[in-house]
Amino acid sequence: MAFQPQNKERFERLRALTPLAAVRAWLDGDFGIGDEPALLAAIRRDPRVTGSNDDITDIICEAMDDGLDAAACLERLATPR
Repeated sequence: MAFQPQNKERFERLRALTPLAAVRAWLDGDFGIGDEPALLAAIRRDPRVTGSNDDITDIICEAMDDGLDAAACLERLATPR
């Protein structure tokens, strides 16, 4: 069962972000439990991002481990695997 967003206003704000700002928010941990779908929706507005939700999450986690900034992470998300 998926978590419901704890803060609907924050969820909507996150969903309205640009893809780059959404990646930055994710990398910075600037979201709450249940907000991941909003970030995924914002990131998917970049037409180059075609991976599954799991792929996107994995790539963002790898980017954190690799110390990438948001722009480099978005480029990685936009590159087919």
